[in-house]
Amino acid sequence: MWNRWWRKSERRDIVRNRILRWIPASLVMILIFSFSAADGEDSGSTSGVIVEQILKIVEGNSPMAPEKREELYERLQFVVRKGAHMTEYAILALTLLLALSQYWRPVWPLAWRGELACFLYACTDELHQRFIPGRSGRFQDVLIDSAGALAGIFAGIGIMSYIRKKHGDTVDRVNRRTP
Repeated sequence: MWNRWWRKSERRDIVRNRILRWIPASLVMILIFSFSAADGEDSGSTSGVIVEQILKIVEGNSPMAPEKREELYERLQFVVRKGAHMTEYAILALTLLLALSQYWRPVWPLAWRGELACFLYACTDELHQRFIPGRSGRFQDVLIDSAGALAGIFAGIGIMSYIRKKHGDTVDRVNRRTP
């Protein structure tokens, strides 16, 4: 009887852990969706605050000519916005690797599934932006998001390899356990 209860409890823990592994990816997806739901003016003002801080650092004590400052502002705005895209999708890829790693042990099937999931989510994100005033959905942004996801996947693979090298493969340790 005790053995049957323990097995039932162990199964419940496995199911709970599988569900918990999906929570970070779900939260990142919700965050990306909420960023995409902001209209063009709100989105531009958010990145504009960051660009203004960068310009203050670049200018220092000697202000730039207005036309040069405006040109630099536009370039920095592009870099900040696309950098944010890449960063949020790199984080999404890392959280998806965490969730998917419970199903696939080899790294490369895990990697391409994570990249595919990020690509598909980026497509739906850009489609969503087409319906937001002042925003546009562009395939260029899907590619930028996918590049960020790829960077996140490579970082995740590096982290997983380091952990496995440092601590050994936990699956092998669990399988070697004597009954």
